[in-house]
Amino acid sequence: MHSPEPTAALIAVAPALRRRLPAMCAAIAARIEQSMPLYQDSRTVEPGSLEQSVRHNLDYLVATIMEESPRDLAAPRATGQARARQGVPLAELLRSFRIGFAQFWESAAEEIIRQDRWSREDLVATATVLWWTADEFSAAATEAYRHTRNDLVELREQQRSALIEALIHGGGIERGTVWEIASKLGLPRVGEFAAVVAEVGEIGTEALPGVATRLREEGMDSVWRLQPRLQVGVLSLYPSSEIPKSGSPPPGATPDGVSRPPEEIDVVIGVLSALGTSARIGVSPTYKDLQDSPRAVYLAKIAMNSISEPLIEGYPRVRQFAETPMATMVAAAPEAAVHIARSVLGSLLRLPRDEQDVLLDTLEVWLASGGSAKDTAHRMYCHPNTVRHRLHRIAEYTGRSVEHPSEAVDLGMALQALRLLPEVR
Repeated sequence: MHSPEPTAALIAVAPALRRRLPAMCAAIAARIEQSMPLYQDSRTVEPGSLEQSVRHNLDYLVATIMEESPRDLAAPRATGQARARQGVPLAELLRSFRIGFAQFWESAAEEIIRQDRWSREDLVATATVLWWTADEFSAAATEAYRHTRNDLVELREQQRSALIEALIHGGGIERGTVWEIASKLGLPRVGEFAAVVAEVGEIGTEALPGVATRLREEGMDSVWRLQPRLQVGVLSLYPSSEIPKSGSPPPGATPDGVSRPPEEIDVVIGVLSALGTSARIGVSPTYKDLQDSPRAVYLAKIAMNSISEPLIEGYPRVRQFAETPMATMVAAAPEAAVHIARSVLGSLLRLPRDEQDVLLDTLEVWLASGGSAKDTAHRMYCHPNTVRHRLHRIAEYTGRSVEHPSEAVDLGMALQALRLLPEVR
C-alpha cells in the first residue's frame, strides 16, 4: 500500500525544500554520525558516502512530491542493499531513516509556516503524509536489506564450503594456500590436528548435530563439511589461545613448554560418542601439518568403514585409525591389500560369518598375546586346547600356519586388511 498523495502544502514548498537540500543533507548526515558512531568508522561506511546516500533518498523524495519521478522506491532499496553489504545492523539503518525524516519534516514545517497561507489542518495532513512515506521508505529498505543479507550469508557459506572442501581434498594446493585457507576458516596454522568422518544416515541430515559447538566448549576449533553420505571435519586439538604464532608445539607439551596430559583425542572421542547416536565414526591419527588433512580424512574414512555394519550393541561406534606399520601399508595400497587378504584367507572366507568371526577373533587375540595359547585362552574365556584347535582349523582353510613366522606375518596382514577394509569379505 502506497502512502497518501502529497498535500497541496507539501507540493507548494517542494521547490524551496529542493534548494535547501545540500545544507539539509549535511545536517542529517552530521546528526546520524553523532547519534551512531558506527557511521563514523571509515572501515564500515566510506567517508562522504553517508551524505551521498541521504542526498539520493531526499532527491527521490522531493522528485516524487513534485511528480517528477515514479514511486518505485529505488533509492531506499539501494540504501538497504548498501548497508547490508557494509554490515550495518538493521536497527541502525532504520534509526538513520527516522533521523532523516525528522529533519526533513522540520524543514518542511518551517517552509509551510513561513508561507503563512496554510492552516493547522494542512500542517497535520502533511505530517501524516510524510510519516506514511517514512514508513514506506523503511519497509523498502528493510526488504532490500534482508534479501541482500540472505544472499551474502548464502555466498559466504558457499565460499566456506569450498575452502573446507579444498582443505580436506587437497588436490596439490601449496602450503601458502593451505595457510590462507586456515586463516579464513579460523583454524591455527600449526598445532595438533585430527580428521573425523561420520556416516550420514539420511542425505542432508548431520550425523553429528552441534559437534562444532560441543568441541568449542572443550576449547577446540573445528570446521565441518556435510556431504551426501558423510560428515567430514578437521579439528584443532589445542585451544586457540595455546597455539604459537610460529613453529609447532612439541608432543605432549603446550607451546610454553608446560607438560599437558595427552587426553585431547580422548575428549574428542568422548564428544563424538555422545553425539553420534547411530553413526559409524572414524577418527584419524593426530597430525601437525594442515597440508596433511586429505590423508588424515582418508585414514578416518578407513577407520569408519572398519566398524561392523550394522552396529553391534556394546561395541564402540567411534574408532581411531591405529597408525601401525601394517595398518599404514594396508591403507597405502587398499586394492592390493584386498587382493592379498582374499588370497591368504582363502576358503576361510566361505565359512558362515559366525564361524569366520570366531576363528579370526582367536587369531587376532593370539597375535596380540605374542603367540601364547594360554594367554589367548584366558582373554577369550576358553581352554588353551580350544585355541590350538581353532588355529589348526585356520591352517587347514588358509594353508598357512601360525607356527611359521613368515606365514604368521601373511595371516596378520590379511587380518589387518579385513579389519580395515570390509570389501575383503
